[in-house]
Amino acid sequence: MKTKSYFLISTTCACAIFLIASCISNTSSVKIDRDKVPSQAISYKEANVLEEEFKTTRAKFLNEHLGFEDSREFLFSLDSLKQYIAFFEREAKKQGYTDLGIRIYYGAYPESKNYPDPGRATVFLVPTGNKVKSQGSALPFAMPTRIVDDNIESIPGYNYGHAGKPPRELD
Repeated sequence: MKTKSYFLISTTCACAIFLIASCISNTSSVKIDRDKVPSQAISYKEANVLEEEFKTTRAKFLNEHLGFEDSREFLFSLDSLKQYIAFFEREAKKQGYTDLGIRIYYGAYPESKNYPDPGRATVFLVPTGNKVKSQGSALPFAMPTRIVDDNIESIPGYNYGHAGKPPRELD
């Protein structure tokens, strides 16, 4: 009787581990429908509304405080972004990250000749992802625990786009 119970428990645990592992798949295998408009796409008109709101509620005050019209739009070439994303995906996969994303931060260059636009605003990208880590457990195996939207410090971020000086108006 003990052997049958042990076999049943072992089989159930093995199936549970297989099920969890199969649910934690690499997102790079997701098929992209190139004909579908992404759900987060916005119209040019909506983009203009957002820019105007930023200019009237933030840029105006920042520029008055700084004493100059700061950058508020940044251009990254599509080819360089694709190259960065391919690099990021490759490195993240090697390190066991899934559900990859990019977090965009505002920044400002220090007043130093080591930077392309000293004293001006910039944006930079930081790779994010989930990594399955196991925690200690009283069970004979460790249950996986997901870390959600973690900044991946071991993969370089992305910066040095071209900033508009003066900023280019959207409309």
